[in-house]
Amino acid sequence: MSDLHLALLGPVRMWRDGTEVPLGSPQQRAVLAVLLLHEGRVVPGEELVDALWGDVPPKGAWGTLRTYVSRLRQVFAGSAVVIKTAGTGYAAQTPPGSVDAVVFRTLVTRARDQAAAGDPGAGATTLAQALALWTGEGLDGAPGEYLAQQRARLQAARLAATEHRFALLLDAGTDAAGQEDVTAELTLLVRQHPYLEQLRELLMRALYRQGRQADALAVYHAGEALLRDELGIDPGPALRAVHQRILVSDPGLLGANGTPGPLPGQPGPAPTLLPARLPRFTGRDTELARIADAFAEPADGRTTTVGVHGLDGLGRSALVVEAAHRAGDRFPGGRVYADLAQVSGDLAEVLGAWLGAYGVPAAEVPGSATARAVRLREAAGSRRVLAVLDGVEDTTTLGMLTGVLPPGSVVLFVARRRHPEPVSTTWVPVGPLPAGDGLRLLAHVAGRDRLAAEPAAATRLVSLACGWPLSLRLIGGRLNTHPHWSAAATADQLAHELAHPAETVHDDCLLAEAPILRAYTRLRPTQARALVRTARLEGETFGIHEAADALGTTCEDAWSVLDSLVELGLLTETSPSGLPQGTTYRMAGVVRAFARRRPDDDGPAARPVRRDRAALYAAS
Repeated sequence: MSDLHLALLGPVRMWRDGTEVPLGSPQQRAVLAVLLLHEGRVVPGEELVDALWGDVPPKGAWGTLRTYVSRLRQVFAGSAVVIKTAGTGYAAQTPPGSVDAVVFRTLVTRARDQAAAGDPGAGATTLAQALALWTGEGLDGAPGEYLAQQRARLQAARLAATEHRFALLLDAGTDAAGQEDVTAELTLLVRQHPYLEQLRELLMRALYRQGRQADALAVYHAGEALLRDELGIDPGPALRAVHQRILVSDPGLLGANGTPGPLPGQPGPAPTLLPARLPRFTGRDTELARIADAFAEPADGRTTTVGVHGLDGLGRSALVVEAAHRAGDRFPGGRVYADLAQVSGDLAEVLGAWLGAYGVPAAEVPGSATARAVRLREAAGSRRVLAVLDGVEDTTTLGMLTGVLPPGSVVLFVARRRHPEPVSTTWVPVGPLPAGDGLRLLAHVAGRDRLAAEPAAATRLVSLACGWPLSLRLIGGRLNTHPHWSAAATADQLAHELAHPAETVHDDCLLAEAPILRAYTRLRPTQARALVRTARLEGETFGIHEAADALGTTCEDAWSVLDSLVELGLLTETSPSGLPQGTTYRMAGVVRAFARRRPDDDGPAARPVRRDRAALYAAS
């Protein structure tokens, strides 16, 4: 068996028996990187296409993908690496210890366990071995937005391991030479990452241990000035706690275990770990009021779950962030945030970051998600917590949080659609903006004076955008790009593009359609067929009888499938009578234009939509 090494923590490379083996073009190496990052799990073909080319793949994308996989199989011929086909997807099986990113994660886990067992020195040594695997930024030279996101994820893990290593070195105690090295390295890291408070906290502790109390305080004041001047915020509670302990010459900071975080079972600080609010947030008064009402502390002390759902591009994420900022002091136990889409749904990683925000030392963070959830409860104490989660695909993961958060806490999350669980969830749908709010949003982007000069055209633009925030921002961007265009001429052009979707599509139109494409790829065949066929009906609205005729079915069956499209945000409905027979539907212009370019795949043998898309690319 040959000695095999696959590298992702730098340029994507491969060695066999000490000799580097060429892996082909950058995109071919990108295919390999995506497969290796999934660690033997099947990657659907459409996900590989998206990873390589985004939402607008070139003609023949599927054929090109198959060529890349075939060439990689030739590269691995005779080795222990096997790329298997599973449906339209692929999985790469590799021998243990051959992929450096997997080895890195294994070593980090081992170091955490060593520290938890009371041996910080061994943990620091193991982390040094893990960090020595890095030879670059990670996935260097691999193209595509997907791998750029994975590169950021790997870099975050690298920085977390670096912080953990320095924390363990301080916990273990070092000789004079070692203290100098730690201080020098931390000084450089703080310069590279001036906004990361945990690094600044570690540098203050290292300086204080060297007897440099004034220098340690200077590091704090420099960080305080930076945060206030640049971000308008104060230092976090963990950094302020170290500052206070240095001011009073706390001897605990000098010992081998002088870590300033809370002890197990004791509540820590109450962090505010939220993204910045969207500048000039517009509208959503009704939705904000519903969320605020759900924040009220229940009499029975249970944890409340609030789900915000709707199609991508309608401003769900901005809404929950705004609501969380407005919550103010209603949550004395802290407000924390995470985007599960950025961590592949890994709740353990999220909980680890939250524990750090609560001041829990890295050496005391447990390994499993369950243990971390319990530790979070200890850090928060009996105080109410607001946990905000974006990108929730599987709501069953919320059960762990709702089971351990302090009484009266709230989990506010974003999903594409309603889910049956948690059963007591308060659901807040996010739809198009009302006309007045849409006009204000467009004015924020394109300028009030410009729209005030053509009020009728501005109103028409808002109507053409159907109140979608993403579309309104793109229309405003088009106006800004062409300052010599009138709003009326822009409205005429947009109306023509929506009415003739088979002609040339502008880049901003593709951006507006990207959320629809993501929703479309998840539809069942009957849903996709219903969307495509009703899009061909004339007029902005249509009734249930027209839809039934277009679908060749009964009103009852048509109502069932169209109701699911309403739930997904692809249609809006009104039903004055409260009965299915009286329902009227409206399809946004951008949805109609998109759907009219889709094939009408009819018949009982219609393939799933994902397979349809694959076949289209393969035949292109």
